[in-house]
Amino acid sequence: MLFFKNRLAFISTIILILIINQPIVEARDFEIVGTYEVPYRFIEKGTSNIQGIDIDIIRVVMEELNIAYNIELINSGSRIIKQATTGKVDMVLSFSKKSDRTYLLYPQNSYKNLSWNFFINKKDISKIIYNELSDLKGLRVGATQDWSYTPEFWQAGLNLNVLTNNNLQLLKLYRGRIDIVPLNTTSALYKIKKKGYSDKITFLPKPLKSKPYFNAFVVASSYPNKETLLQRYDKIIYRMINDGTIQEIFDKYLN
Repeated sequence: MLFFKNRLAFISTIILILIINQPIVEARDFEIVGTYEVPYRFIEKGTSNIQGIDIDIIRVVMEELNIAYNIELINSGSRIIKQATTGKVDMVLSFSKKSDRTYLLYPQNSYKNLSWNFFINKKDISKIIYNELSDLKGLRVGATQDWSYTPEFWQAGLNLNVLTNNNLQLLKLYRGRIDIVPLNTTSALYKIKKKGYSDKITFLPKPLKSKPYFNAFVVASSYPNKETLLQRYDKIIYRMINDGTIQEIFDKYLN
């Protein structure tokens, strides 16, 4: 009898392992959405292909999971939040953790820590300092609606010039329509070089913030087995971090 019970337990364990590790193949595609943010997510001029660090990483993960998927890039962060809260998408790209984002399921592993610095025109380098937010009072400060800089930033009583499209911030700064703007440091430097602004725009050394960002799953999504899929995604990201795959993808874009 003991032999029979042990054998039955062994067989049950094997069946469970096979079920957990079988390819996830669903009737509909897995829908992913994010903002434009080079070099993480963008469409190069003259092409129709979505490119970037996040795109390459998601491609590796989804191929291993055997999941058909679509990625859409849009300019409005508020529209992405609406799609997530209503369950019209299954994953959102590059979201920080916030206590009020109960509509998202976060993985344990993040493959990027994003720093945000204040960018200014070089001609103002001796005029503008930033040690604390009160130093920015009296300046025209750029900001993008629904972007999670810091709570203190939004509550500092600054003269904010708020846009819904983050891609317009550098152009506004370059043209002198704002004095200063917080931007993702890596992305902004990539854009500044590509646009030929390197001799005009620089950034202040103290970051506004530095924190991990995640590709998060949507609670209201109707895609089956979200929790199991999240665990498998997490394991793949963890392995890619440790085997150097993530670093190779970063190097491809940032050299």
